[in-house]
Amino acid sequence: MAERLGISVATVRRNEGTLLHPTVDKHGAHWFDPKEVTALAASRANQALARGALRAAAPAPEMRTRGELAALVYERFEQRQSQAEIVIGLRIEPELVRELFTQYCVGLTEGQLRKREPNVPLQEDIPQISKQLAAKLDTLPSGEVTRISVARWRGTHPAGHDQAPYAWITELGGFFVAGPSPTTDITDRFGPGSYRVTAYRFEPPGLRWEVLVEEL
Repeated sequence: MAERLGISVATVRRNEGTLLHPTVDKHGAHWFDPKEVTALAASRANQALARGALRAAAPAPEMRTRGELAALVYERFEQRQSQAEIVIGLRIEPELVRELFTQYCVGLTEGQLRKREPNVPLQEDIPQISKQLAAKLDTLPSGEVTRISVARWRGTHPAGHDQAPYAWITELGGFFVAGPSPTTDITDRFGPGSYRVTAYRFEPPGLRWEVLVEEL
């Protein structure tokens, strides 16, 4: 349990009776509620994120190969993390993040076909919803940590006026939840507005869903 939460056994014991309520069997083994453990893990991750202490479990920058560094950055792109989160978390230069993002956005064949087009998604590629966001957030599974990533949606990208309608997105950041989440978790952090909202799971890693929401 201590390894799962990234804390000492003594800290686990201190949390028993308040944040954790394990049952003890006849052999003296402590059995923890997975939902409580996940909620505590999400809470600790949000606290670390708030104080800028969330780091990748990775070697020091000077010991990473280019491939290892690219993999770490791509993993955070998959989670829709902002540039600031990636730079702070991995201790790398913003220019490198932007360079890798260009390579990440454009696939091998597509890179040859779209050299003169912006490296941003087509607006039609992301589902647009209105009142359904609350329902989606309400159905997030309990007992599993989900990252909610939020980006400002500014409408159609100016570069797309004479081409295709590109989604104009500005990454803002994100937070972790341990189950269903109200829309106020978003508006309390970022205020009202139009957003791209992404739900990312960790076990197994991948997107749960991603939507555009107007006037949240």
